[in-house]
Amino acid sequence: MSIQQCRAVLSVVEHDSFAGAARAQGIAPSVVSMQISAFEERLGTMIFDRSTRPPKLTRAGHVVVDHARRIVSEFDTMRDELSLDFTRGATMRLGVIPTVLTNMLPAALILLRDFPSAPKVTVTSGLSGDLIWAAERGELDAALTHEPTMMGNDFTWLEVATQKVMLFAPADATETDPALLLTRHPYIKFNRLAWVAPLIDQRLRQMGVTPEPTAELQSIDAIRLLVRLGFGVSVIPSEGVEPAADGLKAIELGHPPLHRRIGFYIRKSLASRRITRIVVDAFRQAHRSHGEILGNLSTGIR
Repeated sequence: MSIQQCRAVLSVVEHDSFAGAARAQGIAPSVVSMQISAFEERLGTMIFDRSTRPPKLTRAGHVVVDHARRIVSEFDTMRDELSLDFTRGATMRLGVIPTVLTNMLPAALILLRDFPSAPKVTVTSGLSGDLIWAAERGELDAALTHEPTMMGNDFTWLEVATQKVMLFAPADATETDPALLLTRHPYIKFNRLAWVAPLIDQRLRQMGVTPEPTAELQSIDAIRLLVRLGFGVSVIPSEGVEPAADGLKAIELGHPPLHRRIGFYIRKSLASRRITRIVVDAFRQAHRSHGEILGNLSTGIR
């Protein structure tokens, strides 16, 4: 038996299906099914009656759920007390999405470095769904992600930034209409597994544009480089970099402008703690002025 298996059972109950539990965790339904099957084999009893839709708890399943809730609650309480001791030298395990790796993240780490009581931050990068699943399994203390559509009962979301999602084209592109740019130039698609991707696809459909991707990448830096080199155009979150200075042209993707929100997905029991306030405030400040913070650092290095 494992905590992950207990969480899987509770997630299926909460979302009324294996598929719903998988969507909430950003994993494949087969993974949830394997976790449940392994748990049932270990216990020697069936937890769910799979002959019905949605699957129903068996008599034994109700007993399992009652105990699983207590086990997960006790585990989370123990982990919270042990993992985030707010003394100097404490460590926060943080997951971040790729779009903040080269701007907001380094600026926030610089601010935290100079804050006397700030924690040490260890960073893992991944897509929003993977990071949220890791946070719910207890592998991360918090995850900086695209705003989730659903949250676990024990979790909350602390907004850090609103980013405009824009069309980026080479600086010498003559067109100013985003539909024309997407029609006349190769389209570099942002990773479809990123949570911002459905927002982008929906806006393109509203514009009557369905560009066929010539490439699909997860790295914002790689996409910006390819656009700068004239490989094509792309629709990605703006990171606050001045496009003209980066050899790019940025155009709003219709009206009203398209935005996405990012913030911390974190357990409620940790959200109000001092270490969390310190880290969240650092990222909020980094969002507002990461260009200045990083510029001052590079000037000091020279």
